[in-house]
Amino acid sequence: MSEFNHILFSAGGLALAARSASIHSLHDGLVTSAEPGTSDWFSGVAVAEGRLLPITDLGLYLNGGTSTGRVIEVARDLGIAGLRIDEVHGVSRNRPEAIGPETSDAPVNEDSSHDGQWPVRNTAINDLGRRYRIVDIAHLVKSSRFLNVKCEPA
Repeated sequence: MSEFNHILFSAGGLALAARSASIHSLHDGLVTSAEPGTSDWFSGVAVAEGRLLPITDLGLYLNGGTSTGRVIEVARDLGIAGLRIDEVHGVSRNRPEAIGPETSDAPVNEDSSHDGQWPVRNTAINDLGRRYRIVDIAHLVKSSRFLNVKCEPA
């Protein structure tokens, strides 16, 4: 698989892309059981292919809107995690392009809750006139914020 293969998708109104190699599978119709005392972006757990899969709403996690569609299961060599997204737009073999953090059409902005562990890179895939910001899934699933789903008091 080429290093330039990316899955293009949306989550919470954000146009995003992730390396194909960082995704194990896509799931439709998973029933998620909420876990009390967890952050609003942590949807809960679901059973996928006979295994428990913790589900994070990627749109909410990235300060966008709520995601209501499919679940991306992260490649198993990266961790055990599911990311709720809205829809998959396709696959691109286009080379990622560098974009500045000040880009006016940047869909997401880092905030202090990410504590310097922002998973969205300053690179994007341009495909059919739309810019998809690249999410580093490996970085995301290893970040302390992602791993700490406990609801923090305001």
